[in-house]
Amino acid sequence: MEMDKLEQDIRRILSEELQDSDNSVSASSDNGTNGIFKTVDEAIAAAKAAQEIYVDKSLAFRNQVLDAIKEGFRPYIEQMAKDIKEETGMGTVEAKIAKLNNALYNTPGTEILEPEAETGDGGLVLYEYAPFGVIGAVGPSTNPSETVIANALMMLAGGNTVYFGAHPGAKKITRWTIEKLNEFVFKATGMRNMVVSIEEPSIESVQQMMQHPDIAMLSITGGPGVVHQAMISGKKAVGAGAGNPPAIVDATANIDLAAHNIVDSSSFDNNILCTAEKEVVVEESVKDELISKMQNEGAFLVTSAHDIEKIVQITIGKNGAPDRKFVGKDATFILDSAGINYTGTPKLIILEAHKNHPLVTTEMLMPILPVVSCPTFDRALATAVEVEQGLHHTASIHSENLPHINQAAHRMNTSIFVVNGATYVGTGVGANGAHAGASALTIATPTGEGTATAKTFTRRRRLNSPEAFSLRSWEA
Repeated sequence: MEMDKLEQDIRRILSEELQDSDNSVSASSDNGTNGIFKTVDEAIAAAKAAQEIYVDKSLAFRNQVLDAIKEGFRPYIEQMAKDIKEETGMGTVEAKIAKLNNALYNTPGTEILEPEAETGDGGLVLYEYAPFGVIGAVGPSTNPSETVIANALMMLAGGNTVYFGAHPGAKKITRWTIEKLNEFVFKATGMRNMVVSIEEPSIESVQQMMQHPDIAMLSITGGPGVVHQAMISGKKAVGAGAGNPPAIVDATANIDLAAHNIVDSSSFDNNILCTAEKEVVVEESVKDELISKMQNEGAFLVTSAHDIEKIVQITIGKNGAPDRKFVGKDATFILDSAGINYTGTPKLIILEAHKNHPLVTTEMLMPILPVVSCPTFDRALATAVEVEQGLHHTASIHSENLPHINQAAHRMNTSIFVVNGATYVGTGVGANGAHAGASALTIATPTGEGTATAKTFTRRRRLNSPEAFSLRSWEA
């Protein structure tokens, strides 16, 4: 009875979270067989066979695999960005180029898997990072190729192979990415089926993968429902769930810099990143100045209560979730659809709202940014904690007051916390696409690992060798 209920829950949740996209178009493939199989069983069997060979390979061999992926995709980045935009209908090509570069060249590999050693009279103790086996991964339509690439680099660095469940709304570009990845790896190393998937992703295939006995670990990037199902699957699970990141602005902030960073970051890829600023919580004394400076940075302020309500009505569905028609769309598309007149080409819609407004409490994933004002910093911080909803994902603060910064970092307690910057730097993307630290395409908030690396996808194995102690005892 419990298993029947689990299957029903998985089917119901995935039917809501893995809906197909009407805007999908094909991304051409040179080879339709590299890592792509008709059934889940065939795909996982191939990945398991590959991992049984791969597990005995050296770190130098793993680096060959990673280098083949990085160099292989280099000439395709711009075309991939265009294909992602065309198939999903979300975001911007420029942002996707930055995200692909981040996934490919900022993702740490085997270098962070250095073993640890302890020695003494009791002999040698060695801690090393060992693979799980075949990892089952599920990714979003918002970052399809980026998630495949980053996950593959981390998981392969750890000695694993990967079954990847494509989001139906990005299945063509996801398949192309997996096929090309296998093509690059085979050409460089002779290894096949390091990352696998199936021809037609479905609710049933994700359910089957989660329950498959040869899947040793799960890495799920998606909504709270599917992450929850992974967590109760009985397998080790890394869950990258929803976020609702607030940006706090106190009275000491550099308002020019805060306005620039917030608008730049919240409009990046039309706000489909789960790390992006979803609301601003500002001290009342600097609210008007901040809004004015945000308008100077390309934000459009909606002041009419009637117009704000129209935005709510078209962008939030009856189920209380963002309407997929508007997710990742341009600000102008939303304004046009709401019948709101504007000048120029706004890249972000801003409006004033109270903390319980649906545009504040809902992770919108579109370029709409409500501004909530509070009389004091303490009230602003308490409000930011409340609207973040305990997701522990991402938050930011704009302040020159060190005690305020420290207090906010501790109270928000998020996996990513950014000070006086754009929150996209928390993913590894810096200003103008520059390097801003290790990439973070899988941000495990529900399960607590934070920004995932190759270490996340390994077991920490302890190896004891008491021989030295035994010899000294015998000699004595």
